[in-house]
Amino acid sequence: MPSYQLDVLIPAYNAERFLPTCLASVRKAHRDGYRFLFIDDHSTDATPEILEAAAAESPFIDFVRNDRNLGVAASRNVLHGLVDARYLTYLDVDDWYGENHLESMVRAIDDLEVDFLRTDHVIVDGLKRTVARTPETQRGIRLDPANAFGVPGPRSPLNYLYIWAGIYDLERLNLTDYAFHEHLRTASDRPWIWKLYLDQRSTAAIDLDTYFYRKSTNATALTQRGDAATLDFLVASEIILGMATASGNARAVDKAAHSLLFLVDYHLERAGRLTAALTAELTSRSAALLATCPTDSIEAALPAFSAQSLARLRPVLAGLEVTA
Repeated sequence: MPSYQLDVLIPAYNAERFLPTCLASVRKAHRDGYRFLFIDDHSTDATPEILEAAAAESPFIDFVRNDRNLGVAASRNVLHGLVDARYLTYLDVDDWYGENHLESMVRAIDDLEVDFLRTDHVIVDGLKRTVARTPETQRGIRLDPANAFGVPGPRSPLNYLYIWAGIYDLERLNLTDYAFHEHLRTASDRPWIWKLYLDQRSTAAIDLDTYFYRKSTNATALTQRGDAATLDFLVASEIILGMATASGNARAVDKAAHSLLFLVDYHLERAGRLTAALTAELTSRSAALLATCPTDSIEAALPAFSAQSLARLRPVLAGLEVTA
């Protein structure tokens, strides 16, 4: 019998700037049976002192610290070892919750009795607020996760790879099977979410836009990087392609090929943030990985791309027997 109804996992690294908002949100969101597990990834600023003080003041906040910098994937795995709850969710330290966010998720997954639940979120860009909807038109009903593989084009739950935009039932999901790949410095969420859709048997999406995602503000955020770690999406994509192939689900393989093409195009369009050497590596590694995809899957994906995207993708498709 778990000790808590809900555990919320929150990795932090050099986050002193964001902790006042995060901690205020956590304190407001707390209800009986909720616990908030912070891990400091060996920060060099005041993050550990702030979190230590918060844990001493609030019994529903727990805090651990890595003795060296491990990265967000490994930090989440450390926290997995401390989970003692029926339900699990995540919070990025530079984000925050709106009114009754956690209560709404817990109530919905309880009522719907699904393995995992997905939600919308709000993108915060300075003073601008934009609601981002999870790409699922059927809301508030029990669904088969396998349905996500049959959607052509980018608008599918498998293109909405935010682990914090959801809640997970640990009576239905064995957390020991869901370790993050620690060698991935970025994109570690992607194989995790894909595994959910490949392995679990029930899901749902609800109308809930009370997770506030802070965009383009945190200089240490993985999504803002333009260094070699940016190309870890290719490693994540290779893992996903392997899982899809091993599943024997041809639709999953098609979706994995489309997702890879979509990401390659995304990064080629933004190649200006990379050095010339990294851009060349992006092109060569993308071409090599695409060469391992079934030709039929690539051919099936290409009609979903615009003329501009196909022009960007042409160099990475040049060695394949496809028409772009």
